Amino acid sequence: MTSVDRKSPMPLYFQLKRLLLEKITSHAWKPGDLVPSEQELQVGHQLSRTTVRQALIELVAEGHLVRQRGRGTFVAQPKFEHSPLRRRGISQYLIAQGLTPGLRVLDADWSPPPPAVRAALQLEAGQRAYRIRRLRLADDQPIGVLTSWLPESVARAIDTAALNQGESLHYLRNLPQMLKTRATRAIEAVAAREEEARLLQARKGSPMLMIERTVIGADGAPVEFMRAVYRGDRLKYQVPDD
Repeated sequence: MTSVDRKSPMPLYFQLKRLLLEKITSHAWKPGDLVPSEQELQVGHQLSRTTVRQALIELVAEGHLVRQRGRGTFVAQPKFEHSPLRRRGISQYLIAQGLTPGLRVLDADWSPPPPAVRAALQLEAGQRAYRIRRLRLADDQPIGVLTSWLPESVARAIDTAALNQGESLHYLRNLPQMLKTRATRAIEAVAAREEEARLLQARKGSPMLMIERTVIGADGAPVEFMRAVYRGDRLKYQVPDD
């Protein structure tokens, strides 16, 4: 299909939508490419503004295109899918989808933990924790901010050289507690705070997916509490049925 067919019973806007979607799925238009303007599409396909706009609105709503005020409409970056129940880390999912995973350490230091972190790590009032902040990358583009908190006994035994390698827990792999672990997760939609927006190259208040995870070691004690904030336009979190 290379042009709209006015004799077809299929609505014109839907035909145009299929034409544009084919450009995206065939990679003729790549993620980040600027697509033709509404006026260019009107002239090129001899369609009304309403017809063109309807096709674009649906493609934006479905996540194939993204509008940027004052700049135009672009092919959206693909979302990567992650399912914690399939025992595959996010890095493996990125590789499977043709993306190069990475981690970048922002800072790491001792800090008084917030009440929620203190409760998750079962720390007493006044006890400190080790905080590590990292960027999750896909093809060198930031897609998530990971903030991990560790109890003092764990923090002194971590492999700091592995903080920017592999999966998010790779730096703990040599701890005896990690031979058998379990984790609890909470998932929530949130709005990007100012610093998160800056780090993730997004607008303040834009939709984010927050995942809070507590890892329990083989001895039954908490090993790590992590709060990860991902760009809502880059991550789809799948929870399979039991």
